[in-house]
Amino acid sequence: MNGRQPGDPVELADALPKVVELDEPPLRFVAGSDAIEAVAVTGGELPAQAEASRGPGMDLARTDTL
Repeated sequence: MNGRQPGDPVELADALPKVVELDEPPLRFVAGSDAIEAVAVTGGELPAQAEASRGPGMDLARTDTL
């Protein structure tokens, strides 16, 4: 967003140590309510997208030797 993000960088800086100090920090930290919502929607769509890709996307390994 080229510096026009709605979030406060100071708030992000304050949040990062809290994430690191969690007993089980998330593999991917998503910052901001707008980003969290977008990731939640996209994440909910991923299983269906993976399943739709199963047929055409499974057998793509190379069969020749390098």
